[in-house]
Amino acid sequence: MDVSANNGLELNGGIIRNSSIISRMVVEGYDTSPPRKDVEEALKQHFASHGIKLIHASVNMDDNFCSRRCALIYVNGECEAEALKLDGSDMGEGRILKITAYPFDDNSLEHVFAPTEVIDEYRPRTLKVTGFDTSLSPKDIKKMLCRVFPGSSCASVSDGSALLHLRGPYAMDEALKLSGGSVEGFKFAVTEVFPEIVMQAGISRASFLGS
Repeated sequence: MDVSANNGLELNGGIIRNSSIISRMVVEGYDTSPPRKDVEEALKQHFASHGIKLIHASVNMDDNFCSRRCALIYVNGECEAEALKLDGSDMGEGRILKITAYPFDDNSLEHVFAPTEVIDEYRPRTLKVTGFDTSLSPKDIKKMLCRVFPGSSCASVSDGSALLHLRGPYAMDEALKLSGGSVEGFKFAVTEVFPEIVMQAGISRASFLGS
C-alpha cells in the first residue's frame, strides 16, 4: 500500500483516510517454549491483569516450529502509554518483558517478523469490525468491507458489527493498521480479534501445503 499525497492509503482505486486508532508494539522476554496460541494467550492475560486489553497478539514461529523471541502486540491508542509502562514487568518465573513502540510506518524489524512458514498463509483469523452506517443493507456492508480488505469474507452482520474473516501472513497487520480510517463515508474500527481457529487433530501440515 502506498501513502498518498493527502495522507490517505490507496486501496483498490479508492482513498482510505489513515488515522489508525491502534498502536503496535514489540514484546520480548516471554517464555517461548509453549505452543504459539498459549504464548499469545499468556501475553493477553498478563496485560489484562494490569487493566490493558490487547486487541491482538501475534507470535511467529521459527523453522523449528518454536515461538520466536519477539512478538507483536496491538492496543487501542489511548492505552499505549500504559502498555509501555509494563516494560520491565515480570511475566512470571522471573521472565522480564521488554516492550518498545513499533509504529505501523516503521518497518525496521520487517526481517524479524517476516513469516518463515508456508503454513502461515493458511492461518484463518476473524475480526469484529464496527463503525459503518448501520442503515446500509447487510449485502452493501459486506461488499464494502470486502473492497477494503481484498480476499476477505464477511460472514455475518448483526448489532451494528460485522465479522470479517482474513487469511495470509500480512492481512491481519494491514487490517489493524487501517482501523480508525474512513472510507465511503463511514469510519470503521477493529474492536476485537478472535482466537485462532484450531485445526482438528489428524490434519497434517502437509495437507495444507497440497502434498
